[in-house]
Amino acid sequence: MSSKKRPGGDPARAGLAEDAREARRAKAAALRQRELARERSRRVLLVSVAVVAVLALVAVVVVLVARERDAATTTAGATPPSASGGAGGYVLPGEPAAGAPSLDVWLDYQCPYCARFEAAAGDAYVQLAASGRARVVVHTLSFLDDSLRNDSSTRAAEGAAAADAQGRFAEYTRAVFARQPQEEGDGYSDEQLREAAREAGVADLDRWQRALDDDEYAGYVRRVQDGMGAAGVSGTPTVQITPEGGATTALDTEQLLGADPAGYLQQQVAAAAAS
Repeated sequence: MSSKKRPGGDPARAGLAEDAREARRAKAAALRQRELARERSRRVLLVSVAVVAVLALVAVVVVLVARERDAATTTAGATPPSASGGAGGYVLPGEPAAGAPSLDVWLDYQCPYCARFEAAAGDAYVQLAASGRARVVVHTLSFLDDSLRNDSSTRAAEGAAAADAQGRFAEYTRAVFARQPQEEGDGYSDEQLREAAREAGVADLDRWQRALDDDEYAGYVRRVQDGMGAAGVSGTPTVQITPEGGATTALDTEQLLGADPAGYLQQQVAAAAAS
């Protein structure tokens, strides 16, 4: 006797088959979701890496631009006519006699002790140069800007360079120190520096002002400041004396700020010339 399948097959087996298909579909869907999640993670990672790379590039560009700007500030710009080289100080007028020593004076326009020294001995070192008894070089520093958190030393020093361009460096230096604020750190106003230039006899004040406004001598001022350490100078006022063919020594600061700084300078110059 032959058997016949009933139409539609076994309902139990059909249900199991459908369950298996559903399971396969669910598994496939889960795999697709995981793949999509991995793709999204990969894209996020790529974007993050790209952003980090761009930021790093921007940072490098900023650093390079800053370095170029600093280098330009340090090396570019005019050198005042009396300066002894690109980073040297101002050589005061006078023809040194045979055997005359060199006298290097280091000042910061915001230094109260420098103002005191200038008032007592400024005329003396100018006369030592004019008479030929010494070759006098004045270096204008600006390190006090950092500790006093202003830019008055730099601006005053740039003004000195602009005054030197018109032959009035020593006169300007005297006039600026005479206007030094009583409270250290108050700094100089633009008008005070212009008044100092006027009092110093700077003939073309507009030209002087343009040089100051345009930072014409900013590079020179920075170079002089950068040379402070190499010269063995750690503070101001510092006066160094170098006999002809001899070694450089620093004069005694207490004597420079004592009862007779002018006489002390003259004595030291005479002794160095005789050595």
